[in-house]
Amino acid sequence: MYSIQWLPFISSSSVDRPAPAKQPQLAYNYHHARTPFDSFSAVRGLNSCTANGDLRLGSCIHTNIIKSGLYTNVFVANSLLDAYAKCGHIDDAAKLFDHMPDKTVVSWTSLMSGHCQRGAFDEVISIFWRMLETLQPNEYALAVILQACAQKRDFKLVQVIHCYIIKTGFVMDAFLQNSLIDGYTKSGSLVAAEKLMKRLSCRNVVSWTSLISGCVFNGRVEKALRFFVEMQEDGVSPNVITILSILQACSLVNERQVFQWVHGLVMKAKCRENVFVINSLVEMYSTNGYFKEAFQVFCEFCFEGDGKYVSAETIATLVQRCSHSKCLKLGEQIHGYLFKHGFFPCTILENSLIDMYSENERGDAAFQLFRKMSCRDIVSWNTMISCLVKGGNSYQALMLLSEAHGNGGSDMVYPDFVTILASIQACSSLASLQQGQVIHGYITRAGLICDTFVQNSLVDMYGKCGRLDLAEKVFFEEMPVRDLGSWNSLIAAYGINGNGTSALSTFQKLKNTGCYQPNAITFTSILSACAHTGLVAEGFEIFKSMKEEYSLDPGIEHFACMVDLLGRAGRLEEAEAFIHKMPIKQGPEVWGALLNGCGLFGKPDIAERAAKKLSCLEPKSKTWRVALSNVYARANRWEDAAMVRAEMRSEEQLHKEGGWSSVEVRGEAFQFMVGDTMHPEATMIYAVLNGINEHIRDTTY
Repeated sequence: MYSIQWLPFISSSSVDRPAPAKQPQLAYNYHHARTPFDSFSAVRGLNSCTANGDLRLGSCIHTNIIKSGLYTNVFVANSLLDAYAKCGHIDDAAKLFDHMPDKTVVSWTSLMSGHCQRGAFDEVISIFWRMLETLQPNEYALAVILQACAQKRDFKLVQVIHCYIIKTGFVMDAFLQNSLIDGYTKSGSLVAAEKLMKRLSCRNVVSWTSLISGCVFNGRVEKALRFFVEMQEDGVSPNVITILSILQACSLVNERQVFQWVHGLVMKAKCRENVFVINSLVEMYSTNGYFKEAFQVFCEFCFEGDGKYVSAETIATLVQRCSHSKCLKLGEQIHGYLFKHGFFPCTILENSLIDMYSENERGDAAFQLFRKMSCRDIVSWNTMISCLVKGGNSYQALMLLSEAHGNGGSDMVYPDFVTILASIQACSSLASLQQGQVIHGYITRAGLICDTFVQNSLVDMYGKCGRLDLAEKVFFEEMPVRDLGSWNSLIAAYGINGNGTSALSTFQKLKNTGCYQPNAITFTSILSACAHTGLVAEGFEIFKSMKEEYSLDPGIEHFACMVDLLGRAGRLEEAEAFIHKMPIKQGPEVWGALLNGCGLFGKPDIAERAAKKLSCLEPKSKTWRVALSNVYARANRWEDAAMVRAEMRSEEQLHKEGGWSSVEVRGEAFQFMVGDTMHPEATMIYAVLNGINEHIRDTTY
């Protein structure tokens, strides 16, 4: 939100600034006009330079002032000092101030304002004390010192200035009264501000706005809304700054009725056409989850209105809501609006659009937009890499990481924690040990290895690559601090590799530490480990402890693990009975686990019952149909297997694409399908494979 003191800067930068093309002509007039260069023309020219922020022309005028001997004129010197201060050249202003033979209160106030503008509030206070040694400040100097005290949140100093104002007879000045209210509210004393407000004989919009914005600044949003009601009862109409403060208060309150009330007030007020108000109105709805209302406001003022533009940051918030709400169509409409109205290139908007397309499973559109970006930051690279990993294109994600690490062409970016986590996840998906070790080395050199999330991801990655020794090394030797995720990652690594005994041992160590209580993810990992190693009794004991020892209600994933545990042990009838006794709704996870168990032990009757349930829960799924076909084939029921496959081929929606696998050899990934002969060394590969099969048969028999 914009505070009161910034309003002049907003208006001067957006409305009052003249076209740059006229400035050279102005300079020409000072150098070549026949009228003499006197104090009046110098002050007038300097004021124009200050308003335009044109210090180059101001320097030219400064030169003429020195040549014409006007530097001794106090009015000219003050205007020059004000120009340097407000144009950001405070050091030059201070030098000029030190060399001024005569200093008035305007001189001191201009220097104080310049320091206050750049946030040097301690310097403002120091200058004010120096001024008191020579002359008495006026109401403008007192307003500047109050602003500095407010920004420093120095309540005691505000009280001192207040006492000085009373002593010097400025207490009835309306301008200073408003400054005092602003100073008290921003320094945290709403009680003092409210008392002062009640004593005012004439309370105007600035008084009320100072009080309301101060309440919002201090998080007292209910009080801000109450003062807003009192303001209208007092017959004072709100201005743009008041509305902006109230909209911010509404965002913090998050009450729909208050939103609608303020929205209606905005529609009736003159500020409905203000760009800042429109942005705040959209953000108020979108940040509080009212995406439909936010989009309606956006459409009213942008699609159907008179072309008022919403800011890039606000539109980015809308696009993010499209991502979370899976509203691809609305996101595409906003994309079209942005393209039509020339918002591109804009990195923040392009990043939001990439994320929106990624969340809506349109990785192709996200990648196309990414490649068209003229300037990419690290967020752009992270969003695109994460999109590829989520879409199952982990190999392409690692290629993009390599490109980003090479500075991405003209983009000077360096991988951060988000990049590293997404890249490690890609290595985990591919079980790419060599790439994972390269990233591990980079993490160590870049000083990112101390992050717990990164270390947990490394444990998970090494576990999925089958290198339990490296996973244990990271966990036991490289992690000075472990969280619950660290223990979960190691337990899951043991389970994936069929080391149930070590998984149980780690689970017991976790309980013995007493630092962390196992959560739902912990139990999923340990139950899965028991399932993969046939530890049925231990699995049931752990499952029972969830409710009895930790007061955790088992979720569908835990029941699926138990069905998988029984199914892998060949106890399919018990698994089916276990499903029927579940206290929660039976989902496709448990029936799928039962069907997979039937595939291991060839139980077509149970498989058919599981498939019947899955046909109701997931009628368009291909997974359970393939599993059922495999069960029929294992039981030598070839006609039934062929019938299921034929059904899949006859329906276009059920058509199953050929599956492929990948293997990494010396850092290079190779993809292949069943019976694939595309590899240049396919003949040798099949010869080695046949030799392995013969060796297995000889060993078996």
